Amino acid sequence: MQALLDDLMDFNRTRLGLGIRIAPSYVDLGRAVTDELVQLRAAHPGRKIELTTSGDTCGHCDKARVQQVIRNLVSNAIKYGSHEDTIRVTVRGEQSKLHLEVSNSGSIELSEIREIFGPLKRGEKGQADRDLRDGLGLGLFIVREIITAHGGGVEVRSEAGKTTFSLYLPRSVPGSR
Repeated sequence: MQALLDDLMDFNRTRLGLGIRIAPSYVDLGRAVTDELVQLRAAHPGRKIELTTSGDTCGHCDKARVQQVIRNLVSNAIKYGSHEDTIRVTVRGEQSKLHLEVSNSGSIELSEIREIFGPLKRGEKGQADRDLRDGLGLGLFIVREIITAHGGGVEVRSEAGKTTFSLYLPRSVPGSR
């Protein structure tokens, strides 16, 4: 219930033009993602979630907000993706950017991709299942807003039965040093 209330607060802040609040600090993003995946694996013991890290994954970001991004993306992969296949999470450090990817089996229709980061949007399964425990359709909207607040970007690709959410964060958020 608290997560739903937090999502509504974030949604309202963005609608008022206030944006998502972030509190950047020096973080090992690989470690932060690992910690979040431990929680997700415990909550979904029947699902396979694999993590790959490479390069220097340290930089300035809001650890809790980036963990929220991972939680939203992996939760969507669990809900909408194939239950038999592995969800793959990648954290990669480059010279000026940190990259995150979440991939799963399953596809998203092109018509859905065009609006997927909009508020109050739910996938086909979510449209049929109106249980509030499944969320309000704000998860991907909030993902985009958090990444934007960090000065980064996010995109989705869905082809050949595979969906990948790719995002990047600058190593240093303006004003975080």
